[in-house]
Amino acid sequence: MQPLSLKQRILTLAHSTGLAGLARRATASQLRILCYHGLWVTPGFEFGNCTFIAPEQFEARMARLKRSGLPVLALGEAIDRLAAGTLPEAAVAITIDDGWVSTLTHMLPVLEHYRLPATLYATTWYAGRALPVVNVAVDYLCAAAGRPDLDSGAATARIEALPSGQRLAALRRLGAELGVDEAWLELRQFNIMSAAELAEAQRRGLDVQLHTHRHIDIEREVLALPREIEQNRAFLQAAIGDKEFTHFCHPSGSNHPRARVLLAASGVRSATLVETGLNAPGSDPLALRRFLDGRFVTHAEFDAYLSGILHCLAPLRALLAGPGVRGNRGVSIGRYEAGHVSGPEISRSGGPGRAALPHLARAGTLS
Repeated sequence: MQPLSLKQRILTLAHSTGLAGLARRATASQLRILCYHGLWVTPGFEFGNCTFIAPEQFEARMARLKRSGLPVLALGEAIDRLAAGTLPEAAVAITIDDGWVSTLTHMLPVLEHYRLPATLYATTWYAGRALPVVNVAVDYLCAAAGRPDLDSGAATARIEALPSGQRLAALRRLGAELGVDEAWLELRQFNIMSAAELAEAQRRGLDVQLHTHRHIDIEREVLALPREIEQNRAFLQAAIGDKEFTHFCHPSGSNHPRARVLLAASGVRSATLVETGLNAPGSDPLALRRFLDGRFVTHAEFDAYLSGILHCLAPLRALLAGPGVRGNRGVSIGRYEAGHVSGPEISRSGGPGRAALPHLARAGTLS
């Protein structure tokens, strides 16, 4: 058995001395928001950190949350009650980003089993195409082949320069050249849910909400934000029908000082970031903080967020900060539109504070 890290020793001591109960009472009025992406369902090589965690880990987290007795609310209700000062003690909301197929096939059954409400922030360009997210698939193929020497960004750029109808064949050729089998393709590991699947998820209880159409980097492309929300909302309305789409998640946590005004003008009433923290009464509803769960996040860290210990031990943040990416990197799904290719950026945070997921390269054409 490996010795406990300093962070684990501190969290274990905090729990054993009763600090968890004190922290929960001290932070009782603050909203906890959990953040997930997809699950890793492909056999063999395991890829991703925060973007894809094991199904067993997600099930264990939801079981842990249910056993905690903390009230779990739908996001919209939680935000309304936070503003009104009527939030139940230590309330929790669950959010899931992007709309990977594994959200429907593996995450939703777990949520249904434990009767836990959740919000899905769905990006929609890929939802209209039966195509894996190219740069995530390329990164996986290079990693699974054990080829860190390959320039995955250049390979992504070559494939995304093709018309969209030719990209799947190009991905399959790359996989064959690298000797990686196609289990990932058969299981739709890197596909975003289709319009019909988004509608099914909504019918089964997931609250589908906004995440931009092309998963843009808001920090660099803030002026595109209104149009992105308009297209995202239009796609979801066509897929799901008449409901309000007023909750938003910043893609990869990217932000810009002008984003708040643009979001409000676009009819968005809440927006979440990828920044660890609790949300006190009076918090800006367009800058809500969350806890980004991941493959290397321990149960002790998960519990410490829910109890409020991480918040109370904020002065020790430098010691408690997690290693972020260890082994496989967490990835997200950048923008799909003609333009230059942005290389992947690897997150190094993962504990308290911002955990910046890397953007994917942008696609070459939407044809």
